[in-house]
Amino acid sequence: MLTTFGCQMNQADSQRLRGLLTKIGYTETESEEDADLILFNTCCVRQHAEQRLIGRIQSLINHKRRNANLIIGVAGCMAQNMQAEMLEALPLVDLVFGPNDIEELPLLLQRAANGRTLGSFVDRGAFDGDSADGIILNRPFSAMVNIIRGCTNFCSYCIVPYVRGPEISRPMAELKTYISELAARGVTEITLLGQNVNAYGRDIGLEEGFTQLLEMIEDIDGIRWVRFMTSHPRDFSLAAIKRIAALSKVCEQYHLPVQSGSNHILELMKRGYSREKYLTLVDAVREHISEACLSTDIICGFPGESESDFADTLELVEKVRYESAFMYYYSPRPGTKAAEMADQLSEEEKKDRLARLIEVQNRISLEESQKLIGREYEVLVEANAARDQTDLVGKTRSGRSVNFPGDNSLIGSYVRVRIEQARNWTLSGRMVTEK
Repeated sequence: MLTTFGCQMNQADSQRLRGLLTKIGYTETESEEDADLILFNTCCVRQHAEQRLIGRIQSLINHKRRNANLIIGVAGCMAQNMQAEMLEALPLVDLVFGPNDIEELPLLLQRAANGRTLGSFVDRGAFDGDSADGIILNRPFSAMVNIIRGCTNFCSYCIVPYVRGPEISRPMAELKTYISELAARGVTEITLLGQNVNAYGRDIGLEEGFTQLLEMIEDIDGIRWVRFMTSHPRDFSLAAIKRIAALSKVCEQYHLPVQSGSNHILELMKRGYSREKYLTLVDAVREHISEACLSTDIICGFPGESESDFADTLELVEKVRYESAFMYYYSPRPGTKAAEMADQLSEEEKKDRLARLIEVQNRISLEESQKLIGREYEVLVEANAARDQTDLVGKTRSGRSVNFPGDNSLIGSYVRVRIEQARNWTLSGRMVTEK
């Protein structure tokens, strides 16, 4: 059984983990009671994810007593960050390995069967053994593709560069082969992933590597939609936006993490751009990308954030009018610069600001969604709807979820849907024609 916490990079790593485990004879179960191996692929960006993991592992104590052969393993960023300390803090855990050691899993499992073990925690971050044949997809028509690993930005609040290592790009020729193999398997939608996709290629001598990569994918038969995340505003240029606008396969979904609307806080965060530069980037996307749908990440209550700084963030949100946002209050990560800063805000103040931000963004999201009522959109059908199995759920090119009545034989296909109802982010409608 494999449980994944955190970002889409972790989801992509779990594709590889499932492939490796299947290759060596494992079959995945959805029941912990039936499992001989329980793996958690973890995140350490926020403290909440760590607390959830600890709770899940502690809940396995009776299962561990009943099954002496059960192996409990922790992978991912939290494993990389805590390493040996995790075995001391969580005595039920048998196996710990970092995100760059996935290919070592078969060997590590052999060692764990004979006694508790750590992974090697190699910092290479390479793509050794990562092939289209070596992954298992949750949906056979949609795949996540890591194009660059690691990060060299060292934002003052973020621990990712310390656990994922420096930026390492996957060679473009290798990506062409990999994505072509995915297309041959029936994949029609791909999501390109990286801590900063706009940095793709810099470490291998490609000046406009990310744009070149998107242009290369445009010519791969079978791939219909291309998404990407995450874009660092500092590295997203006007020239890149204009070139991307000319590509028919790149979806109109742009995730541009702003983190704060205050120049003072952006400087403390070491984000490398100003509020003004960010808004210029947003204007360029809106101008050149028809139907562009913008989302973002925002942190409330960063050390030293005044009420005026927070007001700048609220004003920016009103100005940009994001369709959606991932909003959090600041969580100190040991080992980062921000954790050592003075003027840490109280939990009460951080939670109050987050609640106020969510209220503003929810209003905007609903207003933007309601503008879509009566319009028709192409939708990739993904699954049966969770609330009503007679409905299907899919997403538009801009990434919006859409529920509509339909038969599950349509899953994996593209249909046209007329929007009839709108909530903050999810839309409902009726199918018009099938493609």
